[in-house]
Amino acid sequence: MNQFIDHQGIYLLSHSVGLPLVGAEKAASSAFWQPWQRGDGDIWNHWLAEIAAFRQQLAVLMNTEMANICPQTSLSSAVSKVIYSLPTRRERPVILLSEEDFPSIAFALQKTASLGYQLKFIPADTDTSDLAQWDQQMNAEVGVVLVTHVQSNNGRQLPVQQITELARQKGILSLVDVAQSAGIIPIDLQQWQADFVVGSSVKWIGGGPGAAFLWVDSEIIEQCQPSNVGWFSHENPFEFDIHHFRYAPDALRFWGGTPSVYPYAVAANSLSQINATGVDKIRANNIALSEMIIQTIATSALISPHLEPERSGTLILNFGQDQQRVVGRLNASQIHFDTRAKGIRLSPHSCNTVAQIESVISCF
Repeated sequence: MNQFIDHQGIYLLSHSVGLPLVGAEKAASSAFWQPWQRGDGDIWNHWLAEIAAFRQQLAVLMNTEMANICPQTSLSSAVSKVIYSLPTRRERPVILLSEEDFPSIAFALQKTASLGYQLKFIPADTDTSDLAQWDQQMNAEVGVVLVTHVQSNNGRQLPVQQITELARQKGILSLVDVAQSAGIIPIDLQQWQADFVVGSSVKWIGGGPGAAFLWVDSEIIEQCQPSNVGWFSHENPFEFDIHHFRYAPDALRFWGGTPSVYPYAVAANSLSQINATGVDKIRANNIALSEMIIQTIATSALISPHLEPERSGTLILNFGQDQQRVVGRLNASQIHFDTRAKGIRLSPHSCNTVAQIESVISCF
């Protein structure tokens, strides 16, 4: 898992845009252009097979069935489709989320006010790894809870399974965001027992933008009636009877109109190699490289959780008065990273070597 596209400097931005593999362009181009190049008139069946490969690789990655996965263009779109598909529960008008969640999802949720929903935010200074905090916030008015597996601002990994179990006990639907964890932290959807999961391929998967996804529990699928539909939401997209629409029996009812193809071909190539390597092995390497950095900095500089099970693949560092000096040295050394309000974000991945991490450490 070390064959990434050529790039300058030391790349530590997998939490933002992950590096594609060296064969991604060739694999995707072949998948997309091949039907025309070989004069194949059955173009859609060829393309749908490529998208099916994307879904199948995701199913392997997250220990689930392909039928439960629907391709999406973005997380925000997926979240909107989920909320607008749900039956109205006027006695439970509140959507619970954290101020540390990704703003784009919150923006999409704000627009559900037209359905009668209200947003309730868990304050940013709350320890969201503490199940008691969730128990306190999940009152009788909460109908849906958004759980971000990995919070990008603080590098915290949440106890998703415990939170979704609590939600089920309280009759609350759970929606989990795995954008910052898919491809770097093992995910087992059979254990989680969530109702919905959304994610993308642009970060640790290294699949580029446009290949997002939505997962829905088969136990709830019949209750979901998406309003944003198209011919690929149909039970038989190629039936072409304009007077009769029937939802697809599985997660594909969330799909919509004519899909993109190329992004899923790019992502499928990366996913297949991630699955071949094993997320456990990728995560172990991430932890080892991260520990090299953690062991050389003051405890106060680590904003991310100190305990490995609570920490994501990303390190958030803040050197206080020396922050700008460190930022300057990282930039001068061609180290690719970014900063947020809480500090520098660094994401060691399979594209990095021990020597590269030593170079990063020399900038502190």
